[in-house]
Amino acid sequence: MKNKLIYLSLLSLVFISGCIKSYHDPDSDPVNNNYPLGIFTGKFMRIHKNTLTSKYDTVTANLKLVLSTNTGYSVSGDTTVYHAGSYGSFSEDFVNMEFNDVTSPVNYTTKKTHLSGYYTYKYNGSYLEIVNGVKSDTLMCSYHLTKMK
Repeated sequence: MKNKLIYLSLLSLVFISGCIKSYHDPDSDPVNNNYPLGIFTGKFMRIHKNTLTSKYDTVTANLKLVLSTNTGYSVSGDTTVYHAGSYGSFSEDFVNMEFNDVTSPVNYTTKKTHLSGYYTYKYNGSYLEIVNGVKSDTLMCSYHLTKMK
């Protein structure tokens, strides 16, 4: 009888501990404070140099960028003309970010910019600047964003 009581109490302890949920949000983990995670808003800027006239065309759009280790990234906001709304997975280290946009067209080039590919970034805890990592003589895309939460 004593053995049954011990096994029953251990089994109930395991059952109770399995029912207690402890959710850990990796986006609010203090270890991740060096990485840009959360909700950011600000301006997207695309600067294109016309090779025939050597003049620059500049377009801007107000965007919202969500970076989460749970859900990946998403871009929304003013996505009607120059920048596409998109989402996907991303990875980052202390200097570079790579975005894998699942909405990016495969068979044709789009007139809208997608947040996709390699970028370099600077982040100070509240301000995030993302610049296309593949350098071009005629095209530069940059994001100037402020952390919301």
